[in-house]
Amino acid sequence: MPADMEVDRAPATDENTSHTDPSPNPTTPTFKTTVSHQPFYYFAITLAASAPAPAIDAAQYHAYIALVLRQWLGAVGGAVPVDVLHYAYPQATVRVPFDRRQAVWQAVTVTPFRLLGSDATASFRVLRASAFAMGVAAGSRTTQAALLTQ
Repeated sequence: MPADMEVDRAPATDENTSHTDPSPNPTTPTFKTTVSHQPFYYFAITLAASAPAPAIDAAQYHAYIALVLRQWLGAVGGAVPVDVLHYAYPQATVRVPFDRRQAVWQAVTVTPFRLLGSDATASFRVLRASAFAMGVAAGSRTTQAALLTQ
């Protein structure tokens, strides 16, 4: 048995109690595995502009995120890998390394920037954040509303 796994043994039963264990063999050990480190963190973010601005594509969206990280965190922040998993202007789902999640969250919510080709200033807003992709794939309110209208 691997050293990092815990073994849960069925509790000893007292002969004076009337409790019966529903499992077929109460002495069979069960294994419990706990995931303690997530490799990535997921954000659902939106681009908020101060004035109407032309729509941008996913590559430009990624470039603006990298720009914000460089402005707020310097060269080290610019080197943080950011993956745009889903994009529908003005919202995107991005994935970042778990250990850099707080720095990325701060950078994208604090740093405003100017959109190229327009006089508008813009900033990112975090809509949802989770250690699991499903946590940002759909908001609980919109999912519940969609189920109720069907």
